[in-house]
Amino acid sequence: MKRGHCIGANAASKPTIIMDQIRVLIIDEHGAVRRALATRLGSYPEVKVVATAGSFQEGLERACALQPDVILLELKGKSGRHPEQVGEMTKALAGKPAGIIVLTSYAVDEERAAALNAGARRYLVKHIDSALLVAEIVSVAEEVASHKTTEC
Repeated sequence: MKRGHCIGANAASKPTIIMDQIRVLIIDEHGAVRRALATRLGSYPEVKVVATAGSFQEGLERACALQPDVILLELKGKSGRHPEQVGEMTKALAGKPAGIIVLTSYAVDEERAAALNAGARRYLVKHIDSALLVAEIVSVAEEVASHKTTEC
């Protein structure tokens, strides 16, 4: 996705966002899940998976290096649930924000509230239809780009 482009923006209208491919990072400790998500998303031309990571720390490093538009983040792992990771990711990416979508195996109300309060833009379950997941990724990327263009 082209970052920070404004066309025809004025006080009475929202800026027009120019979209290319949306750069996505997948963070999930299960290799099969990462591969399946990358395959699912790879069939949509508007999305480009730029990297995957098997741990939060690896994902954080890749996010800082690659600056994806959207991060798909699973908060549940072998050591339990970790909604605080959304806040850590948001803080680490300050100044170069990415839209964080928590993509989880099963929904937990407390986790959802904590993740959204910490800055996640969506909280979705993994069994979401691929077309709907891509629509959510596009929506989040547009929200982030729109926020960036207000500084034009």
